[in-house]
Amino acid sequence: MGRAALSVAAVGMGVVQCSGVAAAAPATAPGVGGTPCTTPTIKACVDLSENRAWLLDGQGRVVHGPVANSHGGKGHETPVGDFVVQRKDRYHVSQEFEGAKMPYAVFFDGNGRAFHQGTLDRQSAGCVRLEEADAKRFFEHLNPNDRVQIVP
Repeated sequence: MGRAALSVAAVGMGVVQCSGVAAAAPATAPGVGGTPCTTPTIKACVDLSENRAWLLDGQGRVVHGPVANSHGGKGHETPVGDFVVQRKDRYHVSQEFEGAKMPYAVFFDGNGRAFHQGTLDRQSAGCVRLEEADAKRFFEHLNPNDRVQIVP
């Protein structure tokens, strides 16, 4: 049996033409705004498996990202699920981790986990670390009671 050649041509508007039949192009991602998150009212989305994060407008549209991040390592995993921003602290210093600096900290759970500026070269103790410019954007964009979703 021989193989039939398949001709594919871009037609425009997200439509491709295959063997003379128009078909819709596949979606880029199944989640909100092209992220892997599923809750339309979120203001931040974190994908732990891909080390990516986004800021959203709370109506399903991405306003920043994706950006690189690092997160909790074995035994100190960053939790997965839906969270609400608890508080913010521009110059936070950790009491738990010997005075470690956590600039632009945005706390998203009641256990001290936060988005903050930090190295992406190693895993954290459960926080989501971001490069300085991204940490500043997250700090400026997120406020107490904003919703955050973290996916595995």
